[in-house]
Amino acid sequence: MRFLIEYKDFKNKETKNVSLNLLETFLNEHLIGKYHGQTFECILIRFIHNAPSTRKLKLKSLYKTIAEVELTMNFNASNKLNLEIFQEGLFKVEEAIKKVPFIERKQPLDYKEDELLNDYKKVLQFVPKTIEELKKYAKAEQEIKFYNQVKRTDCLIHGYSINPRPLTRNIIGIRIYNQFDKGTLAPFDYIYSEIFSNLLRKAKVLLPNYDEIYVNIAETLEQAKQEIALDAWHKYTYSTLDLSTYLSSDDTGKSKMLFRSVCDGLRLIADFDHLEKEKIEEVIHIIKNNGRDMELTYMSKQNKNYFVEIIYKVPNSHLDKAEYKLRVTDLKTGKSGIAHIDYIHTYWAPYSFGKIIIKKDEIIIKGRESLRAEISRKADKLPDMYIFKISDIF
Repeated sequence: MRFLIEYKDFKNKETKNVSLNLLETFLNEHLIGKYHGQTFECILIRFIHNAPSTRKLKLKSLYKTIAEVELTMNFNASNKLNLEIFQEGLFKVEEAIKKVPFIERKQPLDYKEDELLNDYKKVLQFVPKTIEELKKYAKAEQEIKFYNQVKRTDCLIHGYSINPRPLTRNIIGIRIYNQFDKGTLAPFDYIYSEIFSNLLRKAKVLLPNYDEIYVNIAETLEQAKQEIALDAWHKYTYSTLDLSTYLSSDDTGKSKMLFRSVCDGLRLIADFDHLEKEKIEEVIHIIKNNGRDMELTYMSKQNKNYFVEIIYKVPNSHLDKAEYKLRVTDLKTGKSGIAHIDYIHTYWAPYSFGKIIIKKDEIIIKGRESLRAEISRKADKLPDMYIFKISDIF
């Protein structure tokens, strides 16, 4: 269970207390890595001082995943460490833990109160007993926070692994992030983001309740796990890369190393979030066999006479435009013809390629019909549609 500790003095409007901030770090050092149910991943304890007599203490669910509990405490805010405040706040945590089951919810409560109380009581043996011990603990706070974040990530992953959810959303794509200096993984991070996203969409990979996968790469998993998803539309997975070896490699070596890191990250999330491993492995196999210069299909359409595709290759930089081509295959003769469409940045291609219309003598590619799409096309001096005569393609 993760803990957030807040403080509010209604008389002097103070909201900072260094002793309570340190208490939050202490609680998380011992409890953030332990799983105590699916309903709440965090208990927010707000200590209230000098509250108006008419104010009711809050006890509610926040963002559906946080248990918000307010408690009264009679002490003043302090910019100096105070052992008494630290210990008093710690002992009040038990009261907050016991209040959580009384939060009104529409869904059934999955909250392991007894286990959390038992783990909390074990923590008491590690409480600093003197102000000197408390100051010593404060000096190590930043390092402790680093590993607290790792424990939090591991606990979230454990929760996902033991609580499978139905796969209901089509993947939009992946993004590759890293903990290195800006541009270290360029251009391969962009290239593989585009290739994997395209092929995972084409494979119709489904996700539980999010749309994108973020692959965060660092030299160690502990460094990579400093990032977690705060929004519902994406989820992080993690991987490593030996930076010194990467920097000393040529482009071929760098490309292979990053590809392996992305594959490791996708396999990790496929494992803990119960994704469609067969589809993901098939995509990995395709990229491994064809390389980063492979041809991709942006979209396609077929009628009884023709199979029509918009094809392209990912450029070597996100600043470069990709050449998009139209490939038409005559289903009766098996012959194919290719025509140039335009040079467009891959990020803006969706605005130009909304749908394909196959007529008797021509093929029309229409852009999306939205204000944003119109503005984007106008800025890049791109047409609203492309028209090709079939006779000119063959």
